[in-house]
Amino acid sequence: MKKTFCTLSILSVITLGATQIALADSTSIGGGVGWSNSPYKSYSANYYPIPHIDYDNGLFFIDDLSAGIYAYNQDNQSVSIGARYLSNEFKPHDSDNHQLRLLDSRHSTLLAEIEYSIDTSWGSFSSSVGTDVLNESNSILVNTDYTVPYMQGNLIVAPTIGINWANNKHNNYYYGVSHKETSRSGLRYFNADASLTPYAEIAAQYSLTPNIATFGGVHIDKLTGDVADSPMVDNSTVTSIYMGVSYSF
Repeated sequence: MKKTFCTLSILSVITLGATQIALADSTSIGGGVGWSNSPYKSYSANYYPIPHIDYDNGLFFIDDLSAGIYAYNQDNQSVSIGARYLSNEFKPHDSDNHQLRLLDSRHSTLLAEIEYSIDTSWGSFSSSVGTDVLNESNSILVNTDYTVPYMQGNLIVAPTIGINWANNKHNNYYYGVSHKETSRSGLRYFNADASLTPYAEIAAQYSLTPNIATFGGVHIDKLTGDVADSPMVDNSTVTSIYMGVSYSF
């Protein structure tokens, strides 16, 4: 959720934790636009707004679509507890595939999360565990990532590698096909197991003035296991591209 570098969530239909890295200002607001393709069959790539709110007083934080408190925050390490909006969803009418249009909708939800992060001279590491608290998907999600930022003048470039683990209930909700759906759509019955999703991202920020900065980046997820094998899916590589402007106080 919260790191020394503030993060910006990417509202992709499958991304579990795509982030944009920016300067560690105490308070900043902004926005932008993103583009992402979809893993679902005949599901149009879409543009989406990117809101940005970053506030941190050392005890409480708001970080775009997440908020929480620090259980521990000393030196270069922190443990935070909070909630995050998970934007994963599937809308049958957004697909041009006649079989997928006969499936049930899958909705976004709210995660309760705990995260540990540490910043070192050789990069930043974080790991989090989240669980669905709205009873939509009964998801349990685990994420681990490593970032090595490069700073030169007004420019920050931050490459990140990471991996997400999702439990079978999460995958079955977003990528499974029930017996009832099989009978009306003709798709084969599919009960998904847990899976891993490795990802890579490169994010950049350039400060135009002491208060105004532009940001952008590319995030790539590689679906594996039962998610990639789902009869709902025909694209195992999902790419998000985003850009925007932020103002710091």
